[in-house]
Amino acid sequence: MNWNMRFLSLACLAAAGCGTVPEIYHPQVIGPLPPAQASNGIHLQLTAPANLVQIGNPAAFSVAVRNTGDHAIWVPKKPQQGFFWTYPNGRHDCYMIEREATRFFAKAECLLLKPGEELRLPGLVETSYFNRPGVTEFLAEINVAQNTNPELSPFWSGRLLSNAYGLQLVPFKHVSGAR
Repeated sequence: MNWNMRFLSLACLAAAGCGTVPEIYHPQVIGPLPPAQASNGIHLQLTAPANLVQIGNPAAFSVAVRNTGDHAIWVPKKPQQGFFWTYPNGRHDCYMIEREATRFFAKAECLLLKPGEELRLPGLVETSYFNRPGVTEFLAEINVAQNTNPELSPFWSGRLLSNAYGLQLVPFKHVSGAR
């Protein structure tokens, strides 16, 4: 191989490795971030009663499962629920859930959501093991197995993520008791 071919080969290799490296995402927004996901008429919205949480106290959330479709649809009253979050340093973590593929849902376990109605689910994320103050961004997930009960139709099933919601996490301050 002559010198020109070697130079050209090295130049091509160098150029191939010179792409831009994506920056690590660092949460900065406190409060709700759009958009929430929707699937087959079901929309998932995450909210929180407080935007500031002391590390060590649980982060409380409300997850609204809303029927945005034009017909009533069955959903479980207590779907499998998980949470994902991004720490201030860009690292990701989550509460793992074991996702069911199929399940027989009894009528007593479900709710018929009419268009415009919503089911509110509480959610808590324990922050005692969080080690960094700053804005942490959370996502909620619901997972609903394929329903094998033919009496409940139409039935929503699938996996859906909410909008992101940023909370300001502050260090825990120990307050000594008065004497």
